Amino acid sequence: MDAQSLLEQLLELLDTDAQQRFLAAHVSALDDQVASALKAQADQFLRVDIQRSLQIASLLYFMAELTRRTPHRALGLLAEANAVSIGLGDYQRGVELYDEAAQIYQAEGRLVEQARSQVGKIGSLRNLGRYEEAVTIGQWANAVLAAHGERRAQATLIMNMGTLYDRMGNLAQALDTINQAEGLYRQLGSEGEPGLGLVHMNQAVVLRNLGRFDESIQASQMARAMLTRWGQHVESARAQQSLALTYFVLGRYNEALDNFDQVRDVFMNDGRLRDAVLVELFTSDCLLQLRRFADVLEKCRRVRHLFTELGSQYVVAQAIVNEAIAYAELARYAEALASLAEARRLFEAEGNRVWVASADLEKAVVLLRQAQYEACLAVAQDCAHVFRQHDLPVEEAQACLVAARATLALGRYSHAERLAAEALTVGETRIVPTLLYQAHQLMGALAAAQGQLPAALVEYDRAIEELERLRGRLMVEFRVGFLEDKEGIYEDAVELCLNLDQPLRGLEYAERAKSRALLDLLAHRLDLSIQVRNATDRPLVDELARLRAERDRLCRRWESDTESGERGWTSSSSERQQAQQDVLALEQRITELWHRLLIRNADYARDAALWQVRTEPIQPYLQPGTLLLEYFAIRGQFVAFLITRETVRSVRLPGQLADAQRRMQRLWLNLKTMPHSTPDQVGYLERNVRDLLGQLYAALIEPLIDALSPYPQLVIVPHGPLHYLPFHALHDGQSYLVQRHEINYLPSSSFLRYCHEAQLAPAGLVAIGHSNAGRLLHAVQEARSIAGLMKGQVWLEQAATLAQLREAATEARVLHLAAHGDFRPDNPLFSGLALDDGWLTTLDIFNLRLRASLVTLSACQTGRSVVSGGDELLGLMRAFLSAGAASLVLSLWAVEDRSTEQLMKCFYTKMAEGYTKGAALRFAQLQFIEGQVEPRPDRQACTHPYFWAPFFLVGDAGPL
Repeated sequence: MDAQSLLEQLLELLDTDAQQRFLAAHVSALDDQVASALKAQADQFLRVDIQRSLQIASLLYFMAELTRRTPHRALGLLAEANAVSIGLGDYQRGVELYDEAAQIYQAEGRLVEQARSQVGKIGSLRNLGRYEEAVTIGQWANAVLAAHGERRAQATLIMNMGTLYDRMGNLAQALDTINQAEGLYRQLGSEGEPGLGLVHMNQAVVLRNLGRFDESIQASQMARAMLTRWGQHVESARAQQSLALTYFVLGRYNEALDNFDQVRDVFMNDGRLRDAVLVELFTSDCLLQLRRFADVLEKCRRVRHLFTELGSQYVVAQAIVNEAIAYAELARYAEALASLAEARRLFEAEGNRVWVASADLEKAVVLLRQAQYEACLAVAQDCAHVFRQHDLPVEEAQACLVAARATLALGRYSHAERLAAEALTVGETRIVPTLLYQAHQLMGALAAAQGQLPAALVEYDRAIEELERLRGRLMVEFRVGFLEDKEGIYEDAVELCLNLDQPLRGLEYAERAKSRALLDLLAHRLDLSIQVRNATDRPLVDELARLRAERDRLCRRWESDTESGERGWTSSSSERQQAQQDVLALEQRITELWHRLLIRNADYARDAALWQVRTEPIQPYLQPGTLLLEYFAIRGQFVAFLITRETVRSVRLPGQLADAQRRMQRLWLNLKTMPHSTPDQVGYLERNVRDLLGQLYAALIEPLIDALSPYPQLVIVPHGPLHYLPFHALHDGQSYLVQRHEINYLPSSSFLRYCHEAQLAPAGLVAIGHSNAGRLLHAVQEARSIAGLMKGQVWLEQAATLAQLREAATEARVLHLAAHGDFRPDNPLFSGLALDDGWLTTLDIFNLRLRASLVTLSACQTGRSVVSGGDELLGLMRAFLSAGAASLVLSLWAVEDRSTEQLMKCFYTKMAEGYTKGAALRFAQLQFIEGQVEPRPDRQACTHPYFWAPFFLVGDAGPL
């Protein structure tokens, strides 16, 4: 039996005992040719099935025992060394196995085999940071292999040396060395083709580090194609990982995350935990840019734990740097500096000057934020010098930007301009948007500081264009966090426009900064629903269904008691803590998987040119007699834009954002106290709330009163914390603002167009009422009454189910939900309303398709949103608007059950009589203010804003 036939029969036996019996039965045929064939098979499985590779290594050990030949054992040692080092990342164990094999060959006097045994060891030593030792061994082995004409082994060795030089920061030498390996592989003809895929993969890494991005992408794609053709799926995944890293550097974060997700799945399916966790580190690079710092810290914690065990301090230090960046962004500067010092020590121990400089550059950023400008400048310039020495243009440009910010703060304008120009040149030649927007922003700040306002505005406009190109490449849900630390560019642009007396242009910049994710959803009809769009989505969708069902089960089982008479306040107990933690863990996992699903299907993000932000026309959609009042905060100072069909003007307000926030905190304390107050306290609380509302009126409305007075209808677009302010309840000492104006709200002015162009169902009302286990009896009565007033359908209690709502919602022109509500500031994706068979959450609403002129959420805090980056409102409001609702009636705080029923009945009675939505809500609120509503059971009037002011209208205020 020849070696090939024996090997084929052996591998057909999957059971280890059967394989060993087979070898024992054919011991006479177990020669060096069989042993070499087994070793080659182990190396082949190394790329596709790590466990089978280890299994064959164990067979070589067994074969060595049968044949009593130590070279056969050496082959087993090398097979296992490759598996544990290359496959599983246990580099120290790999070095020990390589050395044991080398000792066997040395004792046998087999110099060539001894040199071959060191080829894989180079990579292990590199990952352990033992660079000098690796260089010495590599040079010796290369000389031996070259002298004996072992070109294939020499090619692999030289390629490994190239990756070693890359790790050491010697990029030019690295690329030259890898190119030498390519030449050797090509000399081997067809025998060398499998190695060429690995060569291209390693070339891609070095080319990326050199800033030659187009060449890097091309090399990665060639590597993927070649490795896939040769069945090396794991190595193909590594090439895809390299491609993802290049996309990350170029700011193509969505493509990077999509590729990382696919690569992680390949590694996990092959049992390569080390590689899968390393992908978490690369993913954390993207998440830092998206400002998802909690996710970054969690991923880096996992990376540190595993790679500390594996002894790879280089990777541990990289994870620590990312932790430090997250801490710095969270203003936890002491922790950031401590982490950077720790990472620096690890990089210094490896002799890696480039990564020492990278850690130092992050320290310079922290110093900049702490206003230690001279220290920041010194550190950043030192880093730029190191990066220049190692031919790292992108990293050098980043250091120049940090140094430029420090010199700008120090008033050294010419120096700052030179540094910013250097960074801009790199950004333009390498087409790196992250450099471009920062450099243009700096150029704008320099021009503004020197009084060159038109030139400054040109630079800010370029910066915003580059920033929005970056943003356009993101999955839409990630666009929110991305803008959190970049709003200053828009503020600077608006400020310049006001100084140049260009209010319309200033309004356009303000609008480009506000609620863009919602507007993207509407303008491009994006679908955030959970559904299978291609075959690869099925496992994710199935897992999401399972996790959501489990969350609903836990929520129903452990739902807390609701305090009598309110539609949202909940109590807690120690008994529920573990269940709550379980629910939170499920929600975190659901959010993560939903994002992965959205990333996979974000084809719209591949061409950023399609996503140039534009503002929608406002004035053509304003009715006569209507004034739109849009607020915008610039460096803590309010500006108001006043827009009519004919004019746009701006007014700087004297009120400070910080003052308004303090007064709003006191206002919310008053509102929270009201439902628990005694009759003796009600009078004081009402006087106190009017005083607070008066102070806010003086800051936000009084300076505009002459402009507002002629207009019976106001459309208000808040900004920042003003989204939590009931403007209609502001008080001038004599009356509330709603007593003089009909008021509705918009998340941004650009949304006005979509209100008017919404596709509406022909007719029909659906009212759903649920008492939350009998605690909210007025909610059921309210739904029944409204259905009667509007001649609509009603679904109560056990019939008020999620399935019923989904079926009815699509055809309803009016949708009314009266139930228990919950606002989740920790995760607004799970804010919702309690129906009979579970919660209707924000996530569920993204799965709806509405044609409603009006959706009323008659529950607690349904109008509360998390105000995130770009003034995006995360919560039920955004979800319902994106699902197609033309208008919403929502609540800002926990509402009282009985008075809510009265207000809603009045509201719908007037709409049934032909009132517009805005006029009907105003009429209902005036009934409370004027004491026309039946008093409470304690005979107290319901005139306090707590009873009537929580509800507000968002969107179209016209007729149903």
